[in-house]
Parts: sequence; C-alpha cells; structure tokens
Amino acid sequence: MAFDKLSNFFGMGDEDFENNEEVQNETYNDEKVVPMSSANNARKTSKIVISEPVAYADAKDIAQQILGNKAVIVNFSKIDDTQAKRIVDFLAGTVFAINGEIKNVGENIFLCTPQKFEVDGSSIIQKSEI
Repeated sequence: MAFDKLSNFFGMGDEDFENNEEVQNETYNDEKVVPMSSANNARKTSKIVISEPVAYADAKDIAQQILGNKAVIVNFSKIDDTQAKRIVDFLAGTVFAINGEIKNVGENIFLCTPQKFEVDGSSIIQKSEI
C-alpha cells in the first residue's frame, strides 16, 4: 500500500511496472546479460612471479607457483652453479608434468610457464651458463 502511494507520487502506475518487467524479460531472453561469475573471471589477470633462489630448498616454492598457474622468472645470480643446475632440473620436471615450458631468457635467468601461457619470440642466448 505504501509502495502504491510512492509509485503514484512519482507518477508511476501499474502499467509502468508491467512494461518494465517485459523489457527485463526480453533482455534475459536475448542473453545480453552476463552472469556475475563470468564477469569476475574476465577481470582476473595472469601473474608472473620473480624469484631469486638462494638454496635448493627454494625450488619447491617456485614449483608451487608454477603449479598455481603462475609464470615464474627465476634469476640464479644469487646461487652457485651446482645448486642452480639442480633447481633447473627440478623445475624442468615440474613444467613437463603440466605441459608447461622452461626457457633460458638471459644469463642465469629462466622463464617457467604453465600450459596456459604462450611465449612469443626466441632467446638470443646460444649457450646456457647453467
């Protein structure tokens, strides 16, 4: 009853509400409405993590980032070559298991990507330091 009084005060009769419902139904029928879950997914961005391991134990954390669908740039400048080689082997196994990719993109720098990432371009590095 109070709603009717407010509607009349603002000049909206029952026919205005009926027309509004028809317009809303037409919009839904034409599928012009995007569900909120799809709109939220469209706003999600992919992430790239930068890691500088200092011990072999850091390989597990890097692998978890990759398994979490994040690309990881790994800079081995703070670790000795023996440990770096072990970490590269470990990460190569990780990306292989998920159909990802590992690339040498600089001196002592590798890019590890999960399957959903696409890497364009080629590395100018001919011989890896690691």
